[in-house]
Amino acid sequence: MNRKLLLTIGIFLLAAASLGATMTPRLSLEELVQRSELIVHGRVLRTWSAWDDAHQFIWTHSEIEITEALKGAPGSTIVVSEPGGIVDGVGMWIAGMARYQPGEEMVVFLYKTPIGYWRARGLGQGKFKVEEGAVNGERLVQPALQGVVLAQPIGAPPPAGTDLGRLRGMPLQQFKSQVRSLAALPVQGVK
Repeated sequence: MNRKLLLTIGIFLLAAASLGATMTPRLSLEELVQRSELIVHGRVLRTWSAWDDAHQFIWTHSEIEITEALKGAPGSTIVVSEPGGIVDGVGMWIAGMARYQPGEEMVVFLYKTPIGYWRARGLGQGKFKVEEGAVNGERLVQPALQGVVLAQPIGAPPPAGTDLGRLRGMPLQQFKSQVRSLAALPVQGVK
């Protein structure tokens, strides 16, 4: 690696650490859709934290009642698991992970981990909160990007497609229609 690239990576890592953030590659909406096995609109029923089977990591599990599947065919509920949480007074926290609250409504882009857990794709990039608009009460989507530094390799073009920040405040029905359209497209060679 050349010195300029190493210096830039070092600066990003220091910035992320000082902000209490996790750095992850920036994804477009199109990439989120293509790289997700399931995309669901739903509401959180309950959450709980527990150690993994090896008692090494704490995971917070959230049971989500599915209102609509936009991609894939889940049952009526699904459990989404993200690293971090508090168990018996021991806490683990990873900045940028998607977090869920009972009663919260969201659209979430999911993939299955090698250990069988469903997780949000791209850390918080894979979760969009659904909130009531202040002006007319219309339901709008809000990207959940707290604690995430979105990285892009030096000299690389930005991800092709829709920047997630541009989706802030989009009406829910318009957002879901766009996601459904993208999910219907043939999958490109995506890793």
